[in-house]
Amino acid sequence: MNKNKLHNTIQEEELHFQDLMLLRVHEILLVASSYDSFILEEEGQLTEQILQEYIGMSLNYAPRVSRSSTAKSAFNKLIKRSFDMVIIMLRISDMDPIQFAEKIRKKYPKTPVFLLAFDESEIKQLPVYIDKIIDKIFLWTGDASVFPAIIKYYEDKKNIARDIAIGNVRTIILIEDTARYYSTLLPLLYKEIIFHTKKLMDKSLNDTQRLLHMRARPKILHAVNYEEAQKYFDKYQMNILGVISDVKFPNNDKLDSLAGIKFAKYIQSKEDSIPILLQTSNTKLKATDHGLNTKLLYKDSKKLFKDIKFFMKRHLGFDEFIFRNNKGEEICSVDNISDMLSKLESIPDESIYFHASNNHFSNWIAARGKLTLASSFRSIKVSDYKSNKKRRDKYIELIKDDLKYDKSSKISIFDKANTSNFMKIGRGSLGGKARGLAFANSYIKDLKDNISFKNVIINVPKTLVITTDEFDYFMNNNKLWDLALTINDNSKLIDQFQKADLSKKTIDFILDFLKETETPLAIRSSSLSEDSQYQPLSGMYSTFMIPNFSKDINVRLNHVLEAIKRIFASTFFQEPKSIIDKTVQRYEEEKMAIIIMEMVGKKHGKYFYPTFSGVAQSYNYYPVSHMKRREGVAFVALGLGKTVVDGDKSLRISPYYPNILPQYYSIRSIIENSQNNFYALSMDLAKDPLKNGESGNLSCLPINIAEKDGELKFLGSVISENDNNIRDSLNYDGMRVITFSSVLKYNRFPLCDILKSILKSGELALGCPIEVEFAVNLNDNSLDKFSILQIKPMVVGGMKRSNDEEHAKNSKMLCKSSSVLGDGNILDIKNILYIDEEDFDRSKTKNIANDIGRINKELGEENPYLIIGPGRWGTADPWLGIPVSWKQISNAKAIIEMGIENLNPDPSFGSHFFQNITSLHIGYFTIKKQDCEKNIDLNWLRKTKSFKKTKYIKWIQLQSNLIVKINGATGNGTILSQDENSQLEMNEELSPGI
Repeated sequence: MNKNKLHNTIQEEELHFQDLMLLRVHEILLVASSYDSFILEEEGQLTEQILQEYIGMSLNYAPRVSRSSTAKSAFNKLIKRSFDMVIIMLRISDMDPIQFAEKIRKKYPKTPVFLLAFDESEIKQLPVYIDKIIDKIFLWTGDASVFPAIIKYYEDKKNIARDIAIGNVRTIILIEDTARYYSTLLPLLYKEIIFHTKKLMDKSLNDTQRLLHMRARPKILHAVNYEEAQKYFDKYQMNILGVISDVKFPNNDKLDSLAGIKFAKYIQSKEDSIPILLQTSNTKLKATDHGLNTKLLYKDSKKLFKDIKFFMKRHLGFDEFIFRNNKGEEICSVDNISDMLSKLESIPDESIYFHASNNHFSNWIAARGKLTLASSFRSIKVSDYKSNKKRRDKYIELIKDDLKYDKSSKISIFDKANTSNFMKIGRGSLGGKARGLAFANSYIKDLKDNISFKNVIINVPKTLVITTDEFDYFMNNNKLWDLALTINDNSKLIDQFQKADLSKKTIDFILDFLKETETPLAIRSSSLSEDSQYQPLSGMYSTFMIPNFSKDINVRLNHVLEAIKRIFASTFFQEPKSIIDKTVQRYEEEKMAIIIMEMVGKKHGKYFYPTFSGVAQSYNYYPVSHMKRREGVAFVALGLGKTVVDGDKSLRISPYYPNILPQYYSIRSIIENSQNNFYALSMDLAKDPLKNGESGNLSCLPINIAEKDGELKFLGSVISENDNNIRDSLNYDGMRVITFSSVLKYNRFPLCDILKSILKSGELALGCPIEVEFAVNLNDNSLDKFSILQIKPMVVGGMKRSNDEEHAKNSKMLCKSSSVLGDGNILDIKNILYIDEEDFDRSKTKNIANDIGRINKELGEENPYLIIGPGRWGTADPWLGIPVSWKQISNAKAIIEMGIENLNPDPSFGSHFFQNITSLHIGYFTIKKQDCEKNIDLNWLRKTKSFKKTKYIKWIQLQSNLIVKINGATGNGTILSQDENSQLEMNEELSPGI
């Protein structure tokens, strides 16, 4: 396996742990007489016994047991609810247990049925065809561990094929046909496997990761005859840790006293390195007499279980690794993979050959959860290398790659001596935004290994995450919950939170972190719901950028602590409250983590900013010309990313067609749409960086400042005074415009190639369209740097679809557009808020936004509405449209953005406003000025009687609901009115799929 493939596979292995053990047993129906139940439950505590057994085995869940004493009551329960497993005792008062099992099998063929007997004599009385009715018979020996064994046996059998396919897990084959023995052996084996898996688990894993890694424990496949064992071996040969087998068991439907010997020979003819343990009641039998170098135990031995445990520990890789020479003599031992690496560099060739020949390395590595690395070792055959030196070098290379990957991709607990670029404080959740960063930090290594970008550093900036347990401490220790949930004034919340205290431990950690960095910092929110694919809380919480430049470290510390408290307070601000109220989540469930990240940029005098920042999305809602939706889109701007996320003027590009710039279709459009200003962090030490709120320390500067700083030369062009043509150089006189020409036309920096790679691999990894925030430093005398600041799922579609053809038959078209956000149907709108172009005043857009907010509140959640108006909705620039906040339009279900004379801006789908629009599945229609007359019935809107009217807004109430239909695949949408007064005829067929 080459290095790139190994990195990718290791990453997939980490992600797939959560996908293992898909089938789980949660509900068990136990059918037993009252007497048998009493014996089993020991005064009614069977569920508790199973729970204790699961806790003892370090398993993270325990099934629930429901009892029935009769077949009739059992059937009643099966009818009323679903059970994952039925366990039947052999004494039922109202029906023969075998007939009962047959009826269950017939009516519920997918439900597994197990028989539990108290004595072997009960088993002997069963009919010969019993195997066709039940899944397996077990014996109760008075030990509750038989129940987890039954459950794990069934789960392993059902999950093994999938778990090997996606997780490369290992398995042990147990061959034993006698219920008395396998009913005690299976519990023993499971306990040992789980004990050693837990013991050998990577100590850096948190509790959640440990539980996920437990799913990758070795599985057990139980066979009762030769044919079944051979089927398992042939199918899973490359994943078998070892075989534990009886010697005497059925072979070709006959009891064969040497079946185990024959099977051991079969295994060794295929794979002579697999450890085999044979058991027999025949004390005269010797494995060596049959040419086998195999461990043999006697079943009547008083130390049988002890010997089995020793075999598992020593030969299945759970013990320390003992390097031996070709005579089997011990040379040295190692406890972990790092120690193995150091020993491999000096161990004698003969020892390496000895262990390679017996597959010792692979089993030992697999037992430590390194399944991909183990498979890489196992795939190397003895014959692959004539030189032991080359074999040694390959082993060393594989281990080094694995350790290097671990170091670069895992989240480290903060330690001032730790050099990792992504660390955390606490054991709580990272929150949504930090989870995305942690993932980006892990997969970026594979991206760089697979695709080389010359002279470019791709990274996630140095990051420290304060997990949600600090938020819990802060809220509980300072008794802030009642206050936070009842105060509706944001400023009062901030005041109260500033008076509260963070934990001393966290403060000390932050102080240590600050001692190691003097770079400006971004202190960012990372709530549990933030940046989720399903929770629309993008940009709702506070972010603070601080210079971190004071010579007094206590001043810097106080700035960070104040920022953290402000972000904690923003958890309870009115904006996020209004969104959470519309979701199924309870507000008390929301928790906040904090990201402290080094900012990307360069210091220019008293300002700090990157060359440019941007947002890239793997799904393009507005493809033009040759663009395809799945090729993605990016929005880039000079300076800090506030320009893009606030919806100010930025450049929209397709990474696949960088020379197609629809917003720059003419000189006039370039002048109208080019970025005029940019944001930078003020480094003025004399001012409090948090005094004026979230963005109070950011300066909005004209682009001539960037030209003086030497940054505009990478991005700027000139509209020449001489001929009014665009010149891709700043050496001309004329108006400066931002075209990114040196990047997009002359490939000064491989932006498009990097974005294509990140969007493609990121979408594959997340399993859905993604959005990435980034910042770039271009340098003349050092390497350029592309930094990922955020990666998150992007919401595409999600509106409800329904059969509304009957309603549509008698409807007229109110609006149609080929540029629509969303997917599906909206059928509950009766109210329209319409801002007519004739009443519109660009200088009064803030007043219009306030009027909308008042009507929005009056309508309430029970009256969703369509809102129609000119310019860009939610813009930070009041001259580009109506600068509504989310709270002011929180009850809107559909929005129409109309272009008008001198106000036909390009939509800004890189903004937080639009992230929330799509997350809440609001339909967003864009209609260019030239299309308004034919695509929207303005005549009907103007003539329809108002329910209420303000100076700028007409409020219409309809008798019947509008029908909003959006095709997310094509971007086409229509709004149909069922009112008799609708004027615009549906003179065109709907696009396919709408």
